[in-house]
Amino acid sequence: MGSLELLLPALRWRYLTARNRAVVLLARLGPIAVPPLLQTLESSRTATERSGAADALGRIADSRAVSRLIRALADPAMTVRRAAMIALLRLEAMDAVPKIARLLEDESGGVRLTAAGVLGNFEDPRAVPALVRALDDPQWYVRQASATALGAIGDRRAARALEKATHDPRKSVARAAAAALRALRA
Repeated sequence: MGSLELLLPALRWRYLTARNRAVVLLARLGPIAVPPLLQTLESSRTATERSGAADALGRIADSRAVSRLIRALADPAMTVRRAAMIALLRLEAMDAVPKIARLLEDESGGVRLTAAGVLGNFEDPRAVPALVRALDDPQWYVRQASATALGAIGDRRAARALEKATHDPRKSVARAAAAALRALRA
């Protein structure tokens, strides 16, 4: 029995530390692990396995995974959507930016938060309109992450919305917006 056959079942383990170790070990196997991980991402019944596969695929950084990870952005489980976004960032998959920007309207606050952070790391101006809209998100942490992302992108189209966000009732959001404005003016 090879390493793949031993490690793939570990993606469904409940013990997070052990499961994460299996993800790292699968990633170390490199390109040979990509086909079974893609199969797991697409056909596993458990979200735990699908998100673990997405995580491992991002760590392997094999471009064969990009289209399947973009499809995983529509997975019914928020943990899979979040893992797919982070994997796409690791893969520097700029094609995914518009689809990730749509996740700023996801029903899960955690998915919206991850989307804002990932978009800020991509620093792609195509995300600016969606991030500006996210400055009105009902969750303060999404507004804060969106302001920070807009500062990282540095697109002046966001200046008016960031100025308004400096008056957000949540001080951390107002501070993030002020910092983003300083970054735009630098």
